[in-house]
Amino acid sequence: MRHHLGFVAILGPLALLPAYAGPAADAPDALSPSAHPSAWDRGSLTLYSENDKYFAGTDRAYTNGLKLSYLSPDLSTLRSPEVAAPVRLFADALGRFVPDGHTYKFGFSLGQNIYTPEDTETTAYQLADRPYAAWLYAGVALHVLYPEPSPGRSARLDIFELNFGLVGPSALGEDVQNGFHDLIGVARANGWDNQLRDEPGVNLIYERRHRFSTERAREAWGADFIPHAGFSLGNVFTYANAGAELRLGYKLPADFGSNLIRPSGDSAPDKIRPGWGVFLFGAFDARAVARDITLDGNTFKGSPSVDKKPFVADFYGGVGVSSPWIQLRYAQVVRTKEFEGQRDSQVFGSLSVTVLF
Repeated sequence: MRHHLGFVAILGPLALLPAYAGPAADAPDALSPSAHPSAWDRGSLTLYSENDKYFAGTDRAYTNGLKLSYLSPDLSTLRSPEVAAPVRLFADALGRFVPDGHTYKFGFSLGQNIYTPEDTETTAYQLADRPYAAWLYAGVALHVLYPEPSPGRSARLDIFELNFGLVGPSALGEDVQNGFHDLIGVARANGWDNQLRDEPGVNLIYERRHRFSTERAREAWGADFIPHAGFSLGNVFTYANAGAELRLGYKLPADFGSNLIRPSGDSAPDKIRPGWGVFLFGAFDARAVARDITLDGNTFKGSPSVDKKPFVADFYGGVGVSSPWIQLRYAQVVRTKEFEGQRDSQVFGSLSVTVLF
């Protein structure tokens, strides 16, 4: 029964969010596609899958990530009576950080990350390797888009996100990993008795992105340069981060980058929806890490832990295919060493499928 509490704790509050993410029920005109044709078709649903088996063949460290994320259609204003009260309250709480007169999106997500040591055959506690851990979480987000003012100048996206969830047995890492291993007929990970203890987690995240584009990047061959910087505060992950992406191709999507599973990782297209296109991308994200519960261990209880490295970076590159209705992206990722005594950097693959509507 305890292992079902993770899904109840996360899905319970999250199940209420769709009712509040869009216009209020007493404003039927706002629900008509003909009333707001430019805003109606800007929503997206993205499924992310990351695993170190994808063209890497390992089963250790960050071994699996899964995330489902929704972003609403554009909201013409956050403070209109047509927008549901909880969304207006969220914007009001952010105050001057969410100015009037821009494009807004409201989002929510559900995900799980799983971490294991290198040796998953032994049942013994491994003092010098990272602990078994899982992070099961839901997230709510507000996106503020500042469109490109003129060719050669940058578009800007500000992302405010709140993640809440659980680590420990109730995060269902053992159930998911060994259940899948049983399904495909491979050996189980035997050391989950040594995982972190149950602990609720909360993280507040902010990130700013800019997009510098060549003049005809949405219409023909072109390029985007997309730098970003931000931070995360909480008992699960506390860090400051910065990075950038270079994207080259034909009819580039009008979003803000090819993202991994991470806080503030989503970015649906803005008001421009190009036709069929293809592109290559290369990117990095560097983090100065003050806390990582999957390495530092539980906050208030004794638990397995290792000495983390204060600076970590992801370097990744891949290919994407886009259309007016769907986008597919695949990236191969190299993550630098995360803790003292780690033998080498980690390689894993990241696949995302976005449906636009």
